[in-house]
Amino acid sequence: MLIPNKISVTYGAATPDGKRVLQFAESNAVSTEVLSYSVLKEIRTDKITVRAGENARVTVTLTNTSAAKLLNNLFTALQPGNANFVAGSVKVNGVAQPEADFTAGFDLPDLEPGGTVIIEYKIKAFKPDTAARHFATLYFTVDDPERGYVDYYENTETVEISVIAGEVNVAGQIVIRTFYNNRCRFICCPCPGFCGCCNFCGNFRY
Repeated sequence: MLIPNKISVTYGAATPDGKRVLQFAESNAVSTEVLSYSVLKEIRTDKITVRAGENARVTVTLTNTSAAKLLNNLFTALQPGNANFVAGSVKVNGVAQPEADFTAGFDLPDLEPGGTVIIEYKIKAFKPDTAARHFATLYFTVDDPERGYVDYYENTETVEISVIAGEVNVAGQIVIRTFYNNRCRFICCPCPGFCGCCNFCGNFRY
């Protein structure tokens, strides 16, 4: 985001003949760029709910909408809450990065104005009945005309994935075969107890 800045001055003057006049002057225009609004950081997942032990794919899209080139780009992330990174799952612009280390961070290409880089990786949820929360951080450098090389960092938003139990509890449900119009089907036994239906109670229907 660019913040324009210009100074306007209005002043009075007296001529030799005693007349007073008003004068108006403007300075040159300068712009200050706020990089927090000029580096877009979109994070999303392919699933909003997973079972414990299941993977979700995370995609982070970084776009440089500023007028400055982003240098020394480093991508890093803390361990997701209630989940682990899947080793060897990182891709940068579709190219696998099997040695990428989230703790130490890994390098991204320089981003020219208007440039985009896409990072993909997987996380595995391990704790049911919780939420896996995750965000990432981009470190980068800008060559400022006045201050020289200046370092910045920006966090993405936080994504949240609901984690449910890894198994479905079917205790208490008994599935047996009965006959209906001479065709076999599966239903839950309607009897209050085993009464002979299908080798238990002979509950045949026609």
